[in-house]
Amino acid sequence: MEYVNLFANCQLVKGANRSLICDLQLQKSYPVSNDVYDVLHLLKHCSIEECIAHFGADNKDAVLSYIEFVLDKELGFIESRILSELVPLDLSWDAFSEITNVIIEYNEAMNYDNIFFKALINLNVHCLEIRCYHEPDLKKLVLFLDTFNGSILKHINLVLPYAADIDIPLLENLVRNNLRIKSILIHSASEDKSLRIYKDTVPLHYFSKVISSCMACGLILPYHFITNMELFAESQQHNTCLNRKLSIDFNGFIKNCPSMLDNYGNMLETDLDQLLENKDFRKYWSVRKDEIAVCKDCEFRHVCTDCRAYIENPQDFYSKPLKCGYNPYTNEWSEWSTNPIKQKAMEYYKLQDLEKSNEA
Repeated sequence: MEYVNLFANCQLVKGANRSLICDLQLQKSYPVSNDVYDVLHLLKHCSIEECIAHFGADNKDAVLSYIEFVLDKELGFIESRILSELVPLDLSWDAFSEITNVIIEYNEAMNYDNIFFKALINLNVHCLEIRCYHEPDLKKLVLFLDTFNGSILKHINLVLPYAADIDIPLLENLVRNNLRIKSILIHSASEDKSLRIYKDTVPLHYFSKVISSCMACGLILPYHFITNMELFAESQQHNTCLNRKLSIDFNGFIKNCPSMLDNYGNMLETDLDQLLENKDFRKYWSVRKDEIAVCKDCEFRHVCTDCRAYIENPQDFYSKPLKCGYNPYTNEWSEWSTNPIKQKAMEYYKLQDLEKSNEA
C-alpha cells in the first residue's frame, strides 16, 4: 500500500464552502474545494487504496487528481507508510515582549523624547509603523527616525502622502540612512503602482486613495493576506491585528489601534508598566478569528489580519469586520461600502463621507 505524507508545514483550513492549503515554509496558499480537504484529511490516517475505497470507485480519478496536486505543489510525498517522524507542527505562539508592534500617527509638534516612549521602544518592539497623513517636515522626520538608531527595533514601515519633493532619490537616501525601513506606502498618489527601491530590497507602494485620518484603516483585501508560520500560529489563540499592539494617536493618546475610540491616557502622563497590567488594554488580544461571526467560516481566517475598530454590528464584540467584502459562503468578493447591510454601521462610524471623497 502507498500513503500520502503531507509536510508538517502544510496546514489545511476548512471553510464553509471552500478550503485553503497553507504552505507555511514557502509562504504560499492554495484555495481548494472542500472535497480536497476531506480527501487529504482522510489520507492522514489511511492509504491511497483505502481512501479510494472510502469515497467509491466512481471518485477514483478525482482522488488521484487531488494527490497529483499535492505532489505537483510539493506539499507532500508518497511513501510505503505514514512516517511517524513527520511530527505535527507546534502551533503555540509567544513573544519575548509584551508589545511587539507599534503604530504612531506622527505629529511633528509632539514631544516623543519622553519616559513612556523610550520605555516602549526598549520593550523588544519588533515592528513600528509611522503614519503621516499630511506632508511632514522632512528634516524633523529624519531626526525622529534617528532616535531608533541603536535600538533593537527590526522593522519600520513608513506611510507618507504623495508630494513632489518626496521622490525616489529622497526615499533611497532615507532608507540608506535608516536600514530599519522595510516598506514604504505613498498615499494620495495619482495611480496605484508598486516597485522596489534600494537595491530591490524595499517595497514601495503608491496608493491612489487619500489617507487623511485613521478612518481609512481596517480594509480586508486578498493582497493583505500573509501566509507564514508567525501569523498562522498567532491566529490560533490571538487576534492577528491587535495582539501585543500599542498605538499612539496624533494627540499622544495611547490606544490599541488609532481607529478605536477607547484610550488609556496620554503618553506624557502614563506609566507603561501600569498600562500593561490593565486588563481592558489587553481585552482584544485573544479575540480569535475562530470566534468572530462569518470569519469563523472563512477559509482565509488564519492568513488574514482582523479589524475590531470597524465592525458590522458595533454592539457585538465578535462581529465581522465592516470593511471586508468577502463572502465565504459563495467565495465571492464585492465592494464592501456599497453593501446595503453595511450602511447602518457606516453611518455609526461616519464613514460615508470618507468613501465619497475617495470616489471623487
